[in-house]
Amino acid sequence: MKILLAYYSRTGFTKKVMDDVKDRLDERGHTVEVERLQVLRKTSCVGEIWKDLHHYPLIFLSSFKASWRERYLATYTQIEEDIAPLRYPDVSAFDRICIGGPKWAQVSYPVARYLRTVRGLAGKKIGSVATFGGPPLPVFELAMIEKAMTRMVNGIGASIIAHLGLSSAYHELGVMPLFRCTSRMVLHKPIEFFMIGSDYANHLTRQFCDEIAGKQEEDQCL
Repeated sequence: MKILLAYYSRTGFTKKVMDDVKDRLDERGHTVEVERLQVLRKTSCVGEIWKDLHHYPLIFLSSFKASWRERYLATYTQIEEDIAPLRYPDVSAFDRICIGGPKWAQVSYPVARYLRTVRGLAGKKIGSVATFGGPPLPVFELAMIEKAMTRMVNGIGASIIAHLGLSSAYHELGVMPLFRCTSRMVLHKPIEFFMIGSDYANHLTRQFCDEIAGKQEEDQCL
């Protein structure tokens, strides 16, 4: 298959994950192209948070009650950020597209702009990749980004066939002590167990690649 990896990486962690995905798909004999999204104007982490600060109280409440979470996901107005011209502005020629970026409030702003402006996504099967600072909490990290990406992708007539969410164990605002404590208390494992490069991460990345390419390979074997 011909597969496109389109992603935004602010601190390099999403790039590490996508490089690993590329290597694994290359090994399978697929043709893999890369589109790394670039913002037109770089902003500090605090500046990015400020754009979405009014949503943060509901984000906090969403972690504790399903009805609040559903309301937040349904009413959230996705923020976007200007990106540089694309190498592949039309993705019609690709069999699969993997789209990745860091989890911010929901979808990172450059990725949101990409989803709205790139052509040819309708009808495509998409793999969604996300990195985040904390452990893979089912609600606060995984559900927030996966449901948001699914809603946006479905809205343009495409479908997600695989999700991959991994911890970078890094945050620009220095909140890692809180994340480390949360990982121990909620998931009963150190955050290093879940971070990029761990056995856990390698297993999920391999599984993700199986889901992205597996059906095509099964069909060829029949």
